[in-house]
Amino acid sequence: MQPPYDFSSCLLIDDFDTFVRYLESNPNLPLTGAGDLKAADLWAINERVNYKAPHYVTARSRQADYPLLGFLFQIATVSRLFIIQFSNVNTLMPDVARIDAYRSLTLEEKYVFLLETAWCYLDWTVLDGDGRSGQGADWFRTGVRQLLRHPVDAAVTLTQDWSLRNRTLTVFASSMANIYVRAGHWFGWYDVREITRAKRDKYSLEIDQLKLSPWGDQCLTTLLLERPFRYWNKNAGQFVFFDGDNDIEPEASININTFAEPLRTLLGEPDLLSLYPINSKPPTGEFWLRVELPEHGVSRTLAVPATSTLDGLHGLIQKSVKFDNDHLYNFYLNWRNPLNGECYSSPEDDWSEDPPADTIWLAQLNLYEGQVWLYVFDLSTRWEFYITVVRHLPDAVETKARVVEKVGRSPKQYPDW
Repeated sequence: MQPPYDFSSCLLIDDFDTFVRYLESNPNLPLTGAGDLKAADLWAINERVNYKAPHYVTARSRQADYPLLGFLFQIATVSRLFIIQFSNVNTLMPDVARIDAYRSLTLEEKYVFLLETAWCYLDWTVLDGDGRSGQGADWFRTGVRQLLRHPVDAAVTLTQDWSLRNRTLTVFASSMANIYVRAGHWFGWYDVREITRAKRDKYSLEIDQLKLSPWGDQCLTTLLLERPFRYWNKNAGQFVFFDGDNDIEPEASININTFAEPLRTLLGEPDLLSLYPINSKPPTGEFWLRVELPEHGVSRTLAVPATSTLDGLHGLIQKSVKFDNDHLYNFYLNWRNPLNGECYSSPEDDWSEDPPADTIWLAQLNLYEGQVWLYVFDLSTRWEFYITVVRHLPDAVETKARVVEKVGRSPKQYPDW
């Protein structure tokens, strides 16, 4: 059977392979304080890929100025092919076994891996500069729905002017949709025409014309009907713009690990492999974590089972320093720049848009010895505890979390009382 898409011509796969090779050739690659690629590396990689950055980038441009490279960096790290190590000097560490698994995939499987990562696991707010509104993300919902109403290969005008949305051969998109529209082009769903600009303007569309491809017609139809972005992306629930929509809610709870099933049917590849779930064999045993309050000369070393939740760790920390557990808290994996990394919040925090700590297990975090992260208790007073992964004992059979070492007397939670 003739495949619906020539994956050997997919430049996105070629660019991602180029990206991975570059990162691998620079082990423990230094990153910026925010955990992004540095300007010199961005400039070097951009010279090697097919989908180059807009002409206004310079040798000093930041990752936000490189649409493709920012996207590929998120794919590489969210999928855990590479792990960001946040420390005094942030670095990027390859997961050799997982990269080898990626390299063993067929072209079709690589494509589905990239699509599955982007559609289900990517936090697009890191890329769109729009915070949590979700206006740009609506391209994967109403935007492509508009596009699919037009014939394949027809030149369709893309506009951010709402008053023009009903014109013939016209599709509306938010000015924040640039990265979403570009991603569809990279996946081969449509061709695009770029607007030449002197500098990046995140409040203006950088594309003004689309031409739907036969593959885009098939793939997007399948995704809209069977894998709607609003429900299949792990982070889309935080988008305010998606509230009150008329999407058809799935009848049953979603098993995100089944994402590839309709694509296997579409591609006629029933045995197509997926690299998800990431932790098919999650870490076992226990972690030894040193929890410190540097300003008070206090530390507690805790032995915590890999199956413990972050909320359970929070409770143990509270007991170890004799606090009252009467305020909200957050865990930040990027201790140097907390707002630029993963955050997990109190289950009781109704205003938080981050994953609740009682749904996250230590085994899910890909912790490594020497890693430092941050636990903030009482978001107004801000007790800042620094957590260091001291040891991982995969064969430990101890099932109860416990304190194994104490240094210093616990400070008073309320010194004026």
